[in-house]
Amino acid sequence: MPTNALANPLVLPILGLVAEQPGHAYALFSELRSRYAYISVRNSTVYTLLNTLVEAGWLHSEPRDTDRQTFQLTSAGRQALAERVEHELRDGALGNRTAFMTALAYLGILTPTEAAAALQSRVDRIHQEEERLASALDEAGSVPELHMIETHYYRDQLNHERSWLDATVRRIRSNTLAWPSRKS
Repeated sequence: MPTNALANPLVLPILGLVAEQPGHAYALFSELRSRYAYISVRNSTVYTLLNTLVEAGWLHSEPRDTDRQTFQLTSAGRQALAERVEHELRDGALGNRTAFMTALAYLGILTPTEAAAALQSRVDRIHQEEERLASALDEAGSVPELHMIETHYYRDQLNHERSWLDATVRRIRSNTLAWPSRKS
């Protein structure tokens, strides 16, 4: 676990699940394991993080003295979730698919304008990375493709991601992607 528990990569999906629907610790643990098979989730880590999120003021629990605490998102927790989603979509490492996919799952916490801007920023970063990779492949010249196969693979993956994101940004901006109503 990271030194700062709030930096744990499970914080974003926990906040996101509670934003969707308040829940008990075990239900949240089960949903994390079911929905995010690509993330390593341990029961003890989830319980510890839930307590940390309550202490940070991002979650509220009722009742506090039983094993059946129901965790609810606070306004500070909603803000923290939105900031994490926006940061990961806009500035997250391009090769970190796990963090990006988890943030993408909670795109609806942002306004359509914020979401489109964050995704457009990622599109721009991907385009720059594609140009860098193309230049590296050009410089490699006569190096056999097999020796640079991972660069070809990564470039193709980025191209696919950019195409998908471009289409998604267009759908957001044209209001053809349904958006949840905002809860305060």
